[in-house]
Amino acid sequence: MVNNILETNRSFIDPNAEPEVSIVMPCLNESKTLPVCIRKAQEAIAQLRIPGEVVIADNGSTDGSQDLARSLGARVVDVPVRGYGAALRWGIQAAKGRYIVMGDSDDSYDFREAVHLVEKLMLGYNFCIGSRLRGRIMPGAMPWKNRHLGTPVLTWLVNLLYPAKFSDVNSGMRAFTKNAFNRMKLESDGMEFASEMLVKAAVLGLRVTEVPITLHKDGRDRAPHLRPWADGWRHLKYILLFAPKYIYWLPGALLFLVGALLTLVLNLSPSGEFVYFGNLRFNDHWIVVAALSCLLGYELILTGILAHLYMLTHRLQQRSHRMDKLVNSINIERIILLAAAMIIGGLIFEFSVIEVWLKSNFGPISGIRAAVTGMVLILMGAQTLFSGFFYAVLVDKYGKQSPPPDWSVTPTESKPS
Repeated sequence: MVNNILETNRSFIDPNAEPEVSIVMPCLNESKTLPVCIRKAQEAIAQLRIPGEVVIADNGSTDGSQDLARSLGARVVDVPVRGYGAALRWGIQAAKGRYIVMGDSDDSYDFREAVHLVEKLMLGYNFCIGSRLRGRIMPGAMPWKNRHLGTPVLTWLVNLLYPAKFSDVNSGMRAFTKNAFNRMKLESDGMEFASEMLVKAAVLGLRVTEVPITLHKDGRDRAPHLRPWADGWRHLKYILLFAPKYIYWLPGALLFLVGALLTLVLNLSPSGEFVYFGNLRFNDHWIVVAALSCLLGYELILTGILAHLYMLTHRLQQRSHRMDKLVNSINIERIILLAAAMIIGGLIFEFSVIEVWLKSNFGPISGIRAAVTGMVLILMGAQTLFSGFFYAVLVDKYGKQSPPPDWSVTPTESKPS
């Protein structure tokens, strides 16, 4: 079945047609390994039997890499912005193929294996990553800390925070359709470009699969451009950027519920009396802890909603079904009413304290629980009001975004290989 589909795609090829597949390599002084990489890429295109091109995205080489690449039949794109991500973004944007393959130009990847990745795209997948951890890692090809610490930890984190099942998030050999690339709207200039691509593929719901590949020891005679700790931290920061559920909503909801429960229980008992939870005893001073928990939790929830809406409007520039429901049910008028109710509720608590104080002829009273609770409600009302105005600005932009994409072509395979 698979072979029949692939043979259908390979039939009736016009040798003068525009490239259908583009193999893109970032390059910065790689004259030693460029020839073998370009040759293997050209062999892969020949095996696919579809028109193709090799694109070298040069990041300012000073060793003649550009002229060498042209002499070998590759197309060179000069990239004025330094960085791994910048080179790939410019190279992929300039690529003419509807299938894109990316991989390093240091001979650590065998581009002949790209055939299997492109075949997955032909079957209807939007994105295919070559997994080194499910394939082979040749001796000396990957440092111990990358293989057993950096890559597994980042892979686990991406799979935890996003609806993904990657086995090797740091693999540099990937294939995707040009349409999927345009949908992802990638921005990063540095090494975190690799994580941004996977995170956005997961968030957008692209149909993703993997194939095992081999990682070889690179052919450089100098140190690699990669800085493990600094680049690892940049990857981690980007992975966390698109995960409001775990960064904001879950901790915020937990803090708010704990604070609200403690505030409620303390206010149901007269000031000065202890409140017991089993063997635990809480007095008036715990209302301050409850207030802190409520305010911090509520702020995290509001910030998470705004961060997610900002991500959709500015980083992905599209709508989502979940946010559509939220936007349709919450508008600025309802937010103002909620904020007003909170502030009025808080003032009622504060006036109750003043009333007790007046009745005591301005003498000492025990009203800390009601006073702090009123303060919390007033502050939460203010937070709601001012966050609501920012929410309204984002919603206005959100309504102008395109609807969630419908990836209409269904892969013929039921699961990745």
